[in-house]
Parts: sequence; structure tokens; C-alpha cells
Amino acid sequence: MVESWIILQPIAILFAGAILTPLIDPLGRAIKFEKIRDAFAIIIFILSLYSLLGIYEEVQKQGKLTYFLSPYSPQMGGVSFFVDQFSVFMAFLFCFLGLFVSIYSIRYMENDTGLDKYYSLLMSLVAGLVGISFAGDLFNLFIFWEAMSLSSYALVAFRKYRWEPIEASFKYLVMSTIGSLTALYAMSILYGLTGTLNISQLATIIPTLKVPLQTLYLIIVAIIAGFGVTASIVPFHFWLPDAHPAAPSGISAMLSGVVIKAGVYAIARILFTIFNPIAFDFGAILMLFGIITLSVANVMALLQRDIKRLLAFSSIVNIGYIIFGFGVGAYAINVYGMEGYSIAVLAIMGAIFHIFNHAIGKGLLFLGAGCFIHEAGTRDLLDLEGAGKKMPWTGTSFSLGLLALAGVPPLSGFWSKLFIILAGFTKLDNTFMVVTTSLVVLNAIFAAAYYLWLMQRLMLRSPKPKVEKVHEVPISMVLPVVLLGLITLVIGLWPFNIMSFAEVATKSLLGLIGG
Repeated sequence: MVESWIILQPIAILFAGAILTPLIDPLGRAIKFEKIRDAFAIIIFILSLYSLLGIYEEVQKQGKLTYFLSPYSPQMGGVSFFVDQFSVFMAFLFCFLGLFVSIYSIRYMENDTGLDKYYSLLMSLVAGLVGISFAGDLFNLFIFWEAMSLSSYALVAFRKYRWEPIEASFKYLVMSTIGSLTALYAMSILYGLTGTLNISQLATIIPTLKVPLQTLYLIIVAIIAGFGVTASIVPFHFWLPDAHPAAPSGISAMLSGVVIKAGVYAIARILFTIFNPIAFDFGAILMLFGIITLSVANVMALLQRDIKRLLAFSSIVNIGYIIFGFGVGAYAINVYGMEGYSIAVLAIMGAIFHIFNHAIGKGLLFLGAGCFIHEAGTRDLLDLEGAGKKMPWTGTSFSLGLLALAGVPPLSGFWSKLFIILAGFTKLDNTFMVVTTSLVVLNAIFAAAYYLWLMQRLMLRSPKPKVEKVHEVPISMVLPVVLLGLITLVIGLWPFNIMSFAEVATKSLLGLIGG
């Protein structure tokens, strides 16, 4: 067993940044340079990404890293950290988007007060997310989960002088708390049955338990439902469409780009590691949840006039694709045994690749929407018609994000959707896989239609009165949007490096490498 304290570096850097920011802020006021807190936040995110590079190199060499907080030992089920390729993939995504949001916030948030608290909460949010991806036991995962949740509640309600953020944050708090308690209940049952919360030990003990199968499926359902609230799986999604319009646009990008992915990560890590899909048929459950999520959110997205609400429902749609991809992988292993692993690798690689594509694409769309709202002062799509013509850099980049998530080749979203669909159609004699995958295809076409409709309203129609006098946003706002747009294009044209990373992360999750 390889032990390494470097696992703690990015988490320590981010939490240290969160603690020091309120101390940096008075210094900025004293030297008449208040933007020092903004620069400090950017530096912290760069340092966290740099520390992740060292972890990535070690994982490449050793397959995985583990670390137990002294004096607790693995035999005592102590607090542990575990990092493999899937963990590193997710952590890079969390810190990367956090960096872009911190740059965007320099001008977007400049008229708000309490920005030292804003950046502290943003850093503690990302620290919690990285902690979730590095947790080696369920207790540790839950602690970081609560750190992430508390930060996100406060960030949604950051503009507390308005009623909308307070209401949305309270709704998020109530629903997320119920979800967390549901997941905690599942963890308590596992501890009662096994005497440990260490994920690796649970994977070894669960197959030997002499308990009714219904008890273990109860745990599986509780895990999906509990973490499914934050993942915004239908019918646990109601908080998200309210939280997005109420939160600052940078926080909307974080919620959709990475926070909801933490829910997906927790579900995938726990189910695939602890409950071997050969023995447990949770794949069919995930596939059905994916189809329901896709279908309901697509219909709701079509009914929206608020641009951020539409994008919120679009995020739920994309969670449907991701959950369905993980479901196809688990289902194929359960039905076809060792033969199913080739299908599983393709499906889960597509799902993990889509986690990346949606994080970049939806981060781009929410930051772009924030640029439109910043200039026009409205979220109403009828009033925003033609805004892209007046703001060409934002509009063009926003269009790239829409086309990428619509799955238009050669942009990045095309590839991840293609892998999930190809995996679903691999066994044409399997009626369940064929029918459910066909429904995914129909939903993908439906979603592409309203993405193109949104692009047409913003880019091709004549500017409405509210956008007649708008102009391009400041460089610190438009730069992250343009760079994210370029990433979707470059990854679409040359997807092989990210595909390779996603494939290795998939094999690591399935225990095919790094053991």
C-alpha cells in the first residue's frame, strides 16, 4: 500500500486560501488596491492546479495513492484518502473551473460588497469538491460533502438583499439536507453491517455478508436518492432551476459545471467500488433514472423564458446522459459478465468524457449568459434577442457552447454522446438496451432543437430595445468565455488526449488498472 501526504496539498492550499482571504482584504484597502483579494484567489487556484499535477504524476507511476490520517489506522476504519485516475480527473475539473470563475468575478462581482467572503466561500467550495473526489472512506466523504454544501448554500444566497436568492438557497438547503440525511442513513446501515466505512474494505466485505439482498438494494437506492438530490436527477431536481437564476452567474457556472457532478461522482464511486455490478443490477435503475431525467428536463427547458432557468434545465438533461452512460456500463457487466466489460468501458468513458464536456460547455454558457445579463440588465429571452450581434466575442463563444452541448460535430459534446449511444446499441438483441438508447437519441435530437433555437434568438434576430445600446463586456469577463469556447472547439477537433484520460479513469473506477 502506497502512502503519500501530497494528497492533502490541493485541499490544504484551498482551505488556507479561504482562511487567509478575509485577512488579505483589509491589506488591500490599506494600500488602496482592493483587487489584491481577487489576485490572491486566482493565485490560490493556480497553486492548487499545480499541486494536482504532482499528484497526477505520482498516480501515473503508482496506479493509486492512499493516505491515512495518523494516528488512525486502516484497521480502525480511520479517516483515509484515496486517489486514482478518476479522482484526479474530477479534481482537475473542479479547480480548473474555479480558476476561470475567479477571473470572471473580478469585474462581474465588483459592485457587490463582502467579496472577501465570496472568494473564501468559492475556495472552500472547491476544497470540499476536491476532498470528495479524494475521500477514501464514507465518513471523510460526508465531511467534505457538507463543506461543499454549506459553501454552495451561502454562495447561492450571496446577494442576500434580494428575496430570490434567499428563497432559492433555503429550498436548496432543505432538499440537500434531506438528500444528505438519506445518504447518511445508507452509510449507517453499511457501518452497522460491516463495522467499517473504508470504501476498499467495504468492497471486500460486502460479497461475504449473509444478509437479505433487499437490505443491500435499500442501501443502493438510498445512495442514488441521497446523492441524486445534488446531482439533480429527476425527481430530486427541484432546487436547481431556482438556484441558478438567483445565484451570481459565476456561481451558476460552478453549480452546473462541477457541483452537480460531485453527486454523480459519489454515486459512481460508491456503487461501482462497493457493489460489484456483476452481483448487483443497479445499472438498470440508473438507466431508467437517466431516461426520466432526460425526458422531463427537456420538456421543462422548452417552456422557459428566463435564460438561466433554461440553462438550468439543460444541465439536468445532461446529467441524464451521464447517469445513463454509467447505467449502461453497470448493466452490461451484470448481464454479460466479463464480456460486458468492453461495453462498460465505452459507456462509462463516454459518461466521464461528458462530465468534462458539460463542465466546460455549461461553465461557458452560464458565464456567457452572465455577460448578456450584465449588459442588458435582464434574464428574459424576449428582451435578449439579438444581444449576440452587439457582443460578438461573447455571442460567438456562447454559440460554440450551445453547439457543443447539442452534439454538433466536430465540437466536443458530439464525441461523448456518440460513445454512450454506441455502447447502448452494441447488443442489438437486447431489447431493454436498444429501446432505452433509442429514447436517449430522441431526447438528444429534441435538446439540439432548442439549443439551436436559443442560438438563433441571440445571434440572428434583430436586437430588441433593451440590447440596442449594449457593448462587449470587460476583458476579464469575456476572456474566460472565449477560452472555454476555444476549448470546446479544440477538444472536438482533437479529442484523443481527453478520451485517453477518460478511458484510464474508467478502467480505474472498474478496478481494471491501478489495483
